[in-house]
Amino acid sequence: MSDRSGTTAKSPHAFMREALGVQSRLLEQRQALVSAALQAERDAVESGSGFGCAEVDAYFEARAAQRSARRPRPRTWRK
Repeated sequence: MSDRSGTTAKSPHAFMREALGVQSRLLEQRQALVSAALQAERDAVESGSGFGCAEVDAYFEARAAQRSARRPRPRTWRK
């Protein structure tokens, strides 16, 4: 079914099902991201090393500008 603007008209039920499906996928993605971040934090604490923010930012800025850049090296932060 189409209205005059050419868009497809949906029943309220179909609209709600689609919206719930989108929100469910977003929730799953958010949970996976948080889980990966927590694991990365545990790994960093366990290893005692990580990357400096300024070095990582400079690397990605150079790469985004299609310039060559040295990859940042992990550094020990634990004394």
